[in-house]
Amino acid sequence: MTAPRRTTQWAVLLAASAAVTACASDSHTLDYAPPSITELDSHISGMATAHCLTSLGDKGLPERDAQVMREQGDRWGQIVLERSAGDFFLAFAKMRPALDAALAATPMTLVKDEANAGSLTAPVYYCAQILRQPAVVSALAEARAVLAPDYASR
Repeated sequence: MTAPRRTTQWAVLLAASAAVTACASDSHTLDYAPPSITELDSHISGMATAHCLTSLGDKGLPERDAQVMREQGDRWGQIVLERSAGDFFLAFAKMRPALDAALAATPMTLVKDEANAGSLTAPVYYCAQILRQPAVVSALAEARAVLAPDYASR
């Protein structure tokens, strides 16, 4: 097995693992999460991550990797929407401009590919870092404020 294929498999496994972890509970609270992470927080960050994964096509990923990330992002977003409360489209409209700006301005995270004396992309890590940028954090807080009343009544 070549290093790029192995890395692709790891990226898929990490994305799938993150998706399962974020969406594993059918209850209104996440049993495994610390008390500071609410269902609303999980849904907001989940939708932002899903958007990031679906937006990686022009970030230098091999086409097969980009396709897998898009598919995982689409599935993650679908799960969030199915389990969400309130006007999630309005909330997403609050976060999308900051996400798109961060994606456009931030180069893809790379790791060394020792076997081929080059580098490989790290898309899941990249998306996690995008969500930590100050403008994105502020936009996620705005989206959270839009949905908070609907989640409080659940």
